This record gives sequence, structure tokens and C-alpha cells, in this order.
Amino acid sequence: MSNLSIKKIGVLTFLFFASIAQSAEEEKTGFMSNIKQLKEISDVMDIIQENFVGDKKLDKTILMQGALKGMIETLEDPHSNYFSKKGMEDLEGQMKGEYSGVGMIIRKGANEPVTVELLIEGAPAFNAGIRPNDKVLYIDGKSTYDIELEEASRLLKGDAGTEVKLKIYRESEKKDRDIVLKRADIKLENVRSKMLDGNIGYIKLTQFAENVDKEVGRELDKLISQGMEGLILDLRNNPGGIIGQAVSISSMFIKEGVIVSERPKKGEEVFSYREGKYYGDFPLVILINEGSASASEIVSGAIRDYKRGTLIGEKSYGKGSVQVLLPLPDQDGVKLTIAKYYTPKGENIHGKGIKPDILVEEEDDYLFYDGFVTNVDDKAQEASKEKILTSIVGEKEAKKLIKKEDKQLKTAEAAIISMIKERKNKK
Repeated sequence: MSNLSIKKIGVLTFLFFASIAQSAEEEKTGFMSNIKQLKEISDVMDIIQENFVGDKKLDKTILMQGALKGMIETLEDPHSNYFSKKGMEDLEGQMKGEYSGVGMIIRKGANEPVTVELLIEGAPAFNAGIRPNDKVLYIDGKSTYDIELEEASRLLKGDAGTEVKLKIYRESEKKDRDIVLKRADIKLENVRSKMLDGNIGYIKLTQFAENVDKEVGRELDKLISQGMEGLILDLRNNPGGIIGQAVSISSMFIKEGVIVSERPKKGEEVFSYREGKYYGDFPLVILINEGSASASEIVSGAIRDYKRGTLIGEKSYGKGSVQVLLPLPDQDGVKLTIAKYYTPKGENIHGKGIKPDILVEEEDDYLFYDGFVTNVDDKAQEASKEKILTSIVGEKEAKKLIKKEDKQLKTAEAAIISMIKERKNKK
């Protein structure tokens, strides 16, 4: 009998006996409790190294990384992923808001195409009309059914000025279309502010990056010193970020109480209470849409539950889970969902989103509202707005779009003015 057959029998015998005790062992953790499963992985690695005759060169590190990918894919959780060393480096750049690509956050399940999860405003994908939940069927002619998330992400990235061709499918339209995107340097300015007519402050928050609460605080101080009477906090197309930052920013508007809680698989519920400086009870509107996710929904949920302000726009994305990034010894890593979060009133919005108090829907083709470009200043934006539009949609369509107003922002302004008048009348 060949060595291969003997090893096959050994593995099958091991699997049979291991399965008998599986239910008793499945809740235990640690090296010794996993020894049987680790032995199986070791046996399979030996079989592959001794017998595989394909062209791909393999070593134990590559095989172990493949095993790790398989474990994470088995979870069938689009927010849990395995990253190689290169993938971890790319992720770090994306988290810092500095990389070259098309500005899409994507997810992928086994035997599924790539799905657009969220977009970065002003980036090539957003400007081309791609939207959350669009399916990316092909990237430069390569089917996304046949590749892993990390490879799809790598194909989308590239030097600024280079092109990538996508085939996009939108369920609501029941058809696909080809889009050619020109990659760009993505460098996000996380916070921008300005004073609108009527002493209405406006703050646009692009993502909940590290220390962004300090930036928001500085802009609030500046607006208040200029005589701000009400505030519009724009969280549209904000994909989220660090939960602690969401707690800090929510605390600026909420005087006391729980901001968010997290429920892990084991252990007690963890409550995050308000912290830091409280800026007052001035009239407040939060702008949200389908691109507002995670940390954006923590802020929106807290504002809603405490009736601290008014939510205007469209229903948010609906991501109510918490992930942690775990670095591994070979400089690869795993992002794993470890808890679900709940609003102050105990609601988990995962898969549901948050409905606005005032629903204002924007047309699918309306992409260019005031303040959408977060990586250029206002003067540069105003000067180049028509040029940007013309390069993307053509001169004829650009002239139509340039005249359109941001309905959601205008509704927010009207709501703040009404709140200010009501407050003055009560005095």
C-alpha cells in the first residue's frame, strides 16, 4: 500500500474518532483543546507537500494562510476577513485615508461576486454613479466570482491616472453596465465646516478616524465663536470608523447617559457613557443616507433615542456589528466580528438601518451637493465644480446638474431655522 493511501486512512480514522467527542469539546479553547484539529491540518499539509503535482509552488506558510482564509470564509460574515501582509498594509493606508484607487469599500462572500459596501465621496467610483450594494461582476475582464476579497481590492488599487474597467450590476435596474474608472490619489480631509445663512453651522464628517473628535471640537468652537445658533452635522456617505470616536462626538450633543452598548458572545454587556465636553442644546440636524454606516449610525441612533435632534435624509446602511483587527506573527491578520452594538434604547440596527425623522430622497443621478468633495477647499471646489461634472457626465448633462440644489441640505436648513424661531418665541 502506498504512503499516500496509508496517510489517507489515518486521516479518515482520525476524523471519525474526533467527531465523536466534538460536541463536548466545541466550547473549549486553547492549544490542547484544539490539538486534534491541528493534527488534522498538519496531516493534510504533509499530504499536499508530498503529493501535489500542480504548477504552484507551495510552502507551509502559504498552506497555513490558505487554512486561515478557509476558516474565516466558513463564518459567512462579510465583515470578517483574512488579510495577507500586503493586505494589512493596504488596509492601514485605507484607514488613514491615504491610498491610490477608486474609493470603494467592498465585501465578498464565498461563491459570490464583489459587492460595493460603501463609497468615498468625491472619489472616482462615487463620481461615476456607483452606489452601495452594486455588484462588481468583472474587474478588468476578471470574474469576481473566482477571486478572493484581497485580490479584488488589489485589482481596484493602482497608480493615480491609470484606468480600471468594471462591469457593474444594479439589482433595482436588472441590468449591468461597463464603467471605466481612472484611479486617483485618495486623501481624505475628515472634517470641514462653514457658516450658512442664518447663523447655521455646518460640519461635514467624512469618517470616524483616530482623533477626529478633536477636529470636530475645534470646528464647533470656531462656529460658536462666530455666533452659531444651530448646527447641521452631515454624516452622509460616512462609512464609520472607530467606535470610541462616535462616543466622543455624540457626547458633544448629549448631556448624560449611555451612548452605545456592545454585547459580545460571552460576558456581560459593555456600556459606553457620554464623556468629554458638552457643547449645549442648540438646534441640531443630522443628515444621513444609505452610505451612513457603523459609527455614523451610533451617533444617529443616540441623537434619535434621546430626541436631541432631527434626522433628515434617507435610511442609513444598517451595520450594527463590531470588528477587531488581529495582527498575526507573519504580519498577516484577521478582522473578526466580536460583538453587536445597541443604541441607548437597546435596538440593534444591523440589516435594518435607521430611518430619518424627515425622509428626503435624492435622485440617483444627483451626486454633487455642496461640500461633497472633502479633499479640496470651498473655493477650489466652486471653481472646478462644472469642470469636474463635464469630465464625468459630459457638457450637456453637467449644465443640468450644476443647477440642482441639495434637497436634503435645504430641508435641514429650513428645519434649523424653524427650531431657532420656535426657541426665540418661547423666551
